[in-house]
Amino acid sequence: MKIEIITTGDEILQGIIVDTNSAWIAERCWMLGHEVVHHTAVGDDEKAIGNVLKAAVKRADCLIVSGGLGPTVDDITVEAAAKAFGIKLHLDETVVDEIKKFFERMGRPMSQSNEKQALIPEGGQPLPNRVGTAPGVQVKLGKAECFFLPGVPRELYQIFEDSVMPWLHKRSSGVYETHILRCFGLPEATIDERLKNIDFSHVRLSFRVRYPEILLKLIARGEGGGQAKKHIETAVHAIREQLGDVVYGEGEIIMAEVVGKMLRNRQMNIAVAESCTGGLIASMFTDIPGSSEYFERGIVSYSNLSKQELLGVSVDTLRANGAVSRESALAMAEGVRRISGATIGISVTGIAGPGGGSPEKPVGTVHMAYSAPDKTEAFEHRFTGDRERLKQIFAMTAINMVRKCLLSV
Repeated sequence: MKIEIITTGDEILQGIIVDTNSAWIAERCWMLGHEVVHHTAVGDDEKAIGNVLKAAVKRADCLIVSGGLGPTVDDITVEAAAKAFGIKLHLDETVVDEIKKFFERMGRPMSQSNEKQALIPEGGQPLPNRVGTAPGVQVKLGKAECFFLPGVPRELYQIFEDSVMPWLHKRSSGVYETHILRCFGLPEATIDERLKNIDFSHVRLSFRVRYPEILLKLIARGEGGGQAKKHIETAVHAIREQLGDVVYGEGEIIMAEVVGKMLRNRQMNIAVAESCTGGLIASMFTDIPGSSEYFERGIVSYSNLSKQELLGVSVDTLRANGAVSRESALAMAEGVRRISGATIGISVTGIAGPGGGSPEKPVGTVHMAYSAPDKTEAFEHRFTGDRERLKQIFAMTAINMVRKCLLSV
């Protein structure tokens, strides 16, 4: 089918909000074999929305519209559609009850203004919203089937996957397979260069930067019999051959989860000494359910005094080399392993900026160390970015250090 995606909202046109919904929707339409013929953004203006919809139904078989389903006065998308096509709106009492139940679960009374979210065009049907108050709406306008969805991404995703995706799937030819490879340690351009000689004629490859990692998304379509899956498997094998351990995982698994599984399988545990990352590494590990099986403790030793008192780093080491040094990183990793009794101790000490750098140790310099009974190593890296980004990449690099050290055992 020919599909048009329409985004409503003054915030989109003013650049206050970036329209990520259209890209998300378009990708899923493509996966199902449909053709997105037009993207349109329109402000919160009743007449403008109506004109856009009337033009769109002439060139597309299906419209997917996001935004403007809230309870406030500027949420006018459904009303604009009804007026443009001469359709009456009716209050759906079942939807009103669902909205009331939502607020009861939140422990709050429903505002009278929320009732407008239960206005459904005649001939249309509400699409259940399990994570918010505004239902989606499906209705035929002219020759086109139209889906109106909330602009809030998590609400849009849920309604799309529950209600729109099955509808599109029934009208799709062939089958599709998707796969995600998660990469860390090389920039996007270098990864692209290494994959130049791979034949992707049967697979669509797209890059997605989710700082500080790179996601490779593979999509293949086939006519059945496992054809699409075979295309994906062939591409994954070729990519892994080219990138090696730069590919650290697949699907939704994250780096800390990969390392956690490695530690659990080896019946090992880990303790972390952090300076510049301020507890971010410990947070990444403990975000994973069940991490208490392998995460022993985390110590944030930000000051020199805390490095001495908590980790046993000597005054001489700090005076001679500074806190941001190979020697201090090694002493921190060895100290946290010793006092915790963990199998592995790791440390990170660096300069996240914006101040504190020098010609010898500019902002972005980081030292990290790995201490285990059979191996002790230290690493130096230099990165660029603002404070938040540097802390993120310092933390991810430290966790990746653990992964690579475990792989080499």
